[in-house]
Amino acid sequence: MPIDTGQQWVLAGRESELGAAGAALRQGGGVLLTGGSGVGRTRLLAAVLEEAAAAGRTVVTVGGVGGRRGSGGVRAFGSVAECLRWLRQSGGGQRMVLGCDDAHLLDEADAHRVYRTAAAGQLAVAATVRQDARHPVGVDRLWVEQLVERVEVAPFDRTATAAVLRARLGGRLDAGSLERLWSATQGNALVLRELVEHALDVGSLRREREVWSWSGLAGDPPRRLADVLLLWLRDLSAREEELVGMLAVAEPLEADAVARRGLASAAEALSRRGVVRVEQTGRRVRLRLALPLAGRTVVSRMPALTARRLRLQAAEAIEDGERTGPDEVLRTVTLRVAAGLVPERRLLLEAARTAVRRQEFARAEQLCRLVTDEGREGGEERGGGEERGAGRTAAGGDGEVALLLGQVLAGQGRHEEAEEVFASVRGRPGGAAGRAEAVAARVANIAFGLGRVETAAAVLEEERDRLGAAGAGSLLTARAVLAVLADRLPEAVAAGEAVVGLGGPGPASAGGDGAVVAGEAVAGLGGPGPAPAGRGEGAAGGPAGWSGGTEAGGGAGVAGLLPVVAFARAELGDPGGASALLASWARQAEAWPEEALLDFRSVAAHCALVQGDLRAAGTAVARLVRGAAGAGRLGQLRAWVYQARLLRRRGRPEDAAALLWQAGAVRAGYDWLTSPSWVLALLAGALAEAGRHGEALRTLAEARSAQRAGVRRPVLDDAIGFERAVVLAHAGDRSGAAAQALEVADRAEAGGRLPAAIAALHLAARATDAAPSAARVQRLALRCRAEEARLQAEQVRALARGDAEALVAVAGRFRSLAALPAAAEAAEQAGRVHRAAGRRRKGRLASAAAQELCARFGGALPPWAEPGERGTDATAALTTREREVAALAAGGLSNREIADRLVVSVRTVENHLHRVYHKLGVVQRAALSELLVTRPVPEGGDAGAVGAGRTATAQTGRAARPRPRPAGGEERGRCAMCAQPLGSAG
Repeated sequence: MPIDTGQQWVLAGRESELGAAGAALRQGGGVLLTGGSGVGRTRLLAAVLEEAAAAGRTVVTVGGVGGRRGSGGVRAFGSVAECLRWLRQSGGGQRMVLGCDDAHLLDEADAHRVYRTAAAGQLAVAATVRQDARHPVGVDRLWVEQLVERVEVAPFDRTATAAVLRARLGGRLDAGSLERLWSATQGNALVLRELVEHALDVGSLRREREVWSWSGLAGDPPRRLADVLLLWLRDLSAREEELVGMLAVAEPLEADAVARRGLASAAEALSRRGVVRVEQTGRRVRLRLALPLAGRTVVSRMPALTARRLRLQAAEAIEDGERTGPDEVLRTVTLRVAAGLVPERRLLLEAARTAVRRQEFARAEQLCRLVTDEGREGGEERGGGEERGAGRTAAGGDGEVALLLGQVLAGQGRHEEAEEVFASVRGRPGGAAGRAEAVAARVANIAFGLGRVETAAAVLEEERDRLGAAGAGSLLTARAVLAVLADRLPEAVAAGEAVVGLGGPGPASAGGDGAVVAGEAVAGLGGPGPAPAGRGEGAAGGPAGWSGGTEAGGGAGVAGLLPVVAFARAELGDPGGASALLASWARQAEAWPEEALLDFRSVAAHCALVQGDLRAAGTAVARLVRGAAGAGRLGQLRAWVYQARLLRRRGRPEDAAALLWQAGAVRAGYDWLTSPSWVLALLAGALAEAGRHGEALRTLAEARSAQRAGVRRPVLDDAIGFERAVVLAHAGDRSGAAAQALEVADRAEAGGRLPAAIAALHLAARATDAAPSAARVQRLALRCRAEEARLQAEQVRALARGDAEALVAVAGRFRSLAALPAAAEAAEQAGRVHRAAGRRRKGRLASAAAQELCARFGGALPPWAEPGERGTDATAALTTREREVAALAAGGLSNREIADRLVVSVRTVENHLHRVYHKLGVVQRAALSELLVTRPVPEGGDAGAVGAGRTATAQTGRAARPRPRPAGGEERGRCAMCAQPLGSAG
């Protein structure tokens, strides 16, 4: 049950602000808490005053804020004049604290009196001001003359939100629910509190087994929450209300469209107040309401005629803009439907197809039903009752609409219904391409949705035979994806060879002649390519990678098949060849459908990451991120995942975790490149690398639970196993990590996935002993063309031989790939070998080089590579299972919940806990969280990441401490080991 029904729980995320404010008062000064509306300034000020009163200070308050009565001499006054009069009579002094909430509302005279009294040393001021308000001169002089310390009270970041909710609920939320709550509230403390209390009242926030889960706000915001949000929107001018209304019904809107409506000045004013958020992507500048729930509240209180007028105005504004693509059609159609107008069938179908591609399945279903209803009404008007029934599917529409509806149902998780609809489309007219598209969608639903991979393969083969040569080629992509799903990667590559037999010109060069495609024909797609002027039409929607793709020149399914073949090549150990293959089609790919282009860019980023060149990976990921905005939820999911993978490799796990939290909340249907359980496992690995081991173990348990509930996918299952090994290694269970890594290596080697096998052996060798893996990793490296995998193999062999010079060379080569964390670890290992051999000077140089590299990327060495032995780890004696049980128990789970999560008996959990208590010397669960190993956060950043590329710092008004620089303070200092410029690492 929830453990805190008051308001104290919102302070769980304010430790740094509370500490900074308390320190300012203890040092004889005052504190000014600044922030926007609803961030919790008043609650924080009350806590500061309570602490001051408990410390023996005399606390007087104005503005309605104060500690609990009887908590140490708190006196409340109705005005500043009355308070200061009492102060003069009592004598005042620095032991007295004046608490003033909303000091920006003081008149100039009262503010000046407060300033003069504080300047005379008669009291210390603790006050709050709203950041966007105009402050009286006296208040400004308090901080200008350093009589108070400014502490910014910002909205909660995701880490703080997790802590706050844990304090309220007595347990943890799953990653998706946490992200949904944060996205809905943007960390605003007041809105978060109201939303959580409402969700608990109605039961939408509930405990499912061992974790809390929230599915989202159904319907309009409740009355109390709506009133809170409307307070945020009070005192608006007529034009500001007009703009807020337009954004509420149609956000986001282009800034230029808003300006054309004469609302530019209103937009600027609302932006200054923090009501409107400005988003800039390339040359596009769009406006949104800063609090997502505010729009729903405004619409719920808006008269119907006003809503209709604003929707039609917004549709006209979108149509008047420069962009007239599928997204704009979807938005204008949606707005006109909501206004009571039904566009023509062609526009409805186009909008429905776009909605499916964007994974906006609820909207797509509404549009499909409208098309069906329109067709039914048209048929009734024309008569012919029996003829109306002919040619209709069970879904009530023609074949194209039924196909869209099946994809919608599958995307919403209604897979049995989707199978019925897909089966009803079978054999309908529409050409081989249309029938093949329906087959591919059905096969995807059976494989991913119903979890029957073998059945899906059988259906595919049966339909290929029935379609014959005319349509079988379009199903090659589905066949290749099924091969990847079943860990039969050579079959996926062979599907590319089949395309070679279809003939056709290669990609055209700048001079118009056919160019020779990089890569061998046996690798798939080695010869044919799309005609230079051809632009293929993709599938109407559905899971990425399963569309028929382009038919132009290069043979059926090139657009869909090419990324699958390249992915398989990379996993089999030739990421360089896969990247070259993709590069040879890059120009033609820009004209492919969005879902095929998304696959192309995603696999390009994957190949670069497998190759290990982080500069090339950065370029590929940046290209993916730029194109993700137009690819719907799946595009955003992929962008976050690949950004996070790159950030982890660059030594920034906190920033990676912030992105992965967002990715975990995306509901994007099924995807052959990602899965919810893998995203959670990546998050667990990032948290472990950031030193948050207890949270990492709990997240890992959540990932494994999701994995058991999903479809078996050996490639991603082994990726999850690898992340489990990472978590265990960072948490101190190195033997357990090595055992897990070796299991992954065995399965990956059996499937021919050489880079994955080498990476697992590399982790096992670094965490424990390299000697047992040296011969095996060398044998695998001889068959692998991935640069990073070869370097990892050389590092393992050098560790096994105790070859310091070879480790130095490995570090230099990792550094040339911009893989600074890997380079730093190899350098420190070289230093350790040198010192063990008595070469102390070389050992110091190597270790200094490692520290310089750590300073360069702003992180630290992994625990197994840190200088000296980590003998202080209190949990080192725990086994892998004991460590997992301890982490879950520390997170507030009961024995039954732990047993359900780990699929063991309650008696087994009790036995594990008994041994954990004995080994750690504790007698209760509360002590476990303090003993779970947590590595200190690197200097320069707090443990809580608030977004990509940014770490949270104590908001005290002082500049954040910069990341450590190399010795000498030069940006482009030189490595003490190899004498190369550090700045060249990128």
